[in-house]
Amino acid sequence: MGVDSSLTWDEETPLASVDHRRVEAWLAALLQSERLSLLIGNGLSSAVGHMTNSPPPSMQGQISDSPTDILDNVLSHAESTAKKLGRDSNLEDEIRSAMVLADGLEVLGKAAEERAVRAAIESAMAALLEGVLKFEKGIWDEHLNATPTAKKVAHALLRFLTPFVSRPVQRDRLHMFTTNYDRLLEYAADLLGLRLIDRFEGQLHPRFTASRINLDLHYSPPGVRGEPRLLDGVVRYSKLHGSIDWQFNGHDIYRAPIPFGGPNNEEHHRRAVIYPNPAKDVETLAYPYAELFRDLAAAVCRPNTTLVTFGYGFGDSHINRVIGDMLRVPSTHLVVISRDPLVALDAFKDRTLYPEGQTTELIGPGVGGLDEFSTFLPSLISDRVLDAQFDYLNRRAKLDEILQQDETVDETRDSKR
Repeated sequence: MGVDSSLTWDEETPLASVDHRRVEAWLAALLQSERLSLLIGNGLSSAVGHMTNSPPPSMQGQISDSPTDILDNVLSHAESTAKKLGRDSNLEDEIRSAMVLADGLEVLGKAAEERAVRAAIESAMAALLEGVLKFEKGIWDEHLNATPTAKKVAHALLRFLTPFVSRPVQRDRLHMFTTNYDRLLEYAADLLGLRLIDRFEGQLHPRFTASRINLDLHYSPPGVRGEPRLLDGVVRYSKLHGSIDWQFNGHDIYRAPIPFGGPNNEEHHRRAVIYPNPAKDVETLAYPYAELFRDLAAAVCRPNTTLVTFGYGFGDSHINRVIGDMLRVPSTHLVVISRDPLVALDAFKDRTLYPEGQTTELIGPGVGGLDEFSTFLPSLISDRVLDAQFDYLNRRAKLDEILQQDETVDETRDSKR
């Protein structure tokens, strides 16, 4: 295990042999990269759901509990396409296959079969949204009652996110990406007092826009004119697969006022913007996701960039392609954090140029869990505070040296007398 170029830890490495201080220093150096991005997968939601006994919906469920012969073919097609990516199929694969089948049946003019398939898609989407809201409700109920579990969740999220968001404002903002549909990260941002900058504009009905104007938040210090400074606690935020509170309205996308863990309705099922979705308009389908993946590529495929993935299973070919392109830039670095073994990561390595010197892997329950990984994260990474601390210690050491020399001179004079 060499932290000077790369670090790899897996279940075969004895946990006692892991030098926490060396790993912490290595991660602190990586978090000080000129550009930093964080990619959150379902692992974070699963960890929090385990604390609240309200796990997020499993993506391993089938699109129908009692599939017809047609839906049996959907499941078979989803399994075959997932195997090409080196993983097992999930609900997203099944919905995508069913959507392709429904479009084909429409072309063939088989209206009855098409309606059956689309009904199965709608049912699967509704169950998925209900599961996400149930997961959120479990967190919010604990929060409202101020239970010990709520404090445990808040503490875990704070310990995990604080080292990432505590970057000096002179560097590029942290860009946080997630493939999750839930709003756990928005909840965490409220706990930390973070301000999230995303593609939505407006207050009453925030609207998704294609504009990539580099907006930011500044403030003017008292007595200073014409020199605004960047505001602390600002994070760029992108939900790559959409969100349960995004809704289609014609060709536009708005953020709907759905309470965290609040009730759902049938109208929301049909209009929710989550990937994949049953919308038939090709332009509408491509619009939000193409823009979001463009944001991902623009954020990570740049020099001196560190991308940290937590709980991401490397099962999304679109994201993997961007990560592969990022690693072609010699000064970039990829940090993979996962509690469970990642079979898809091995397949990704086989298909992609994967330079060992540009990667750090912490995989296994001893280091890849939410609480376990947080113990390796640096508690303080601010350059300004660290420099001030070392400057004080150096000055204090010099002062002590001068005082000691003066005492020696006085003692010598006394002895001569």
